[in-house]
Amino acid sequence: MDAAKIRLSKEELALVMDPGWILTKNSIMGKVGRLFAELSGELQGSFKLQAISLKQIVNKSGLQLETDSLPLELPLNWATPKISKGENYKGLPYMVLDYPRAFGREDVFAIRTFFWWGHYFSVTLHLKGRYKTLFLPVIQERIGLLAAAGFHISVSEDEWRHELDADHYMSLQENTADMAILKESKVLKLSAKCGLERWDDADSVLLELNRVLAEIIAASH
Repeated sequence: MDAAKIRLSKEELALVMDPGWILTKNSIMGKVGRLFAELSGELQGSFKLQAISLKQIVNKSGLQLETDSLPLELPLNWATPKISKGENYKGLPYMVLDYPRAFGREDVFAIRTFFWWGHYFSVTLHLKGRYKTLFLPVIQERIGLLAAAGFHISVSEDEWRHELDADHYMSLQENTADMAILKESKVLKLSAKCGLERWDDADSVLLELNRVLAEIIAASH
């Protein structure tokens, strides 16, 4: 055995001998979980049982779509809120709240609230397939509202990347180029972030970002 390969640095040795920082980390993740649980409750109250009729959307948009593979009614509280967490998104802990959510291989409709240790919270509208086609017109109509709320548009080829950086997202603007991206992208993702330095009012910031997206979706019918 090559012991040199598994030796600890002074910093690593100090950490491995100190349980306090792990306990603090666990406490913080627990508070994120409670924040997301409270947020999901607020969102359920906000969305209530309002439903979107896919037939109404199709008729309003003038699109010719087959809707047999989708439910006739798409509740805004689709499914139940799902909170999940992990330890290794780019090497760091994270937590996710998906609500509302409808994930399929070809069709996705979800609003995802995301916590990424050391970086930020974010709120993302994720649309793919028929859902993207159905909701695209109202998003185009209200692109100014989304831009004013700080939303960015994904330019990544990987729909599961969450880094709000120049390689994966660009600022949303009400211009021809962004309209083209909205229309031509296979997956439409719009995301806005809340810095961790705003922890004390993160609940209200995240709720407001979710409500902006809910307003956009509700305007479809």
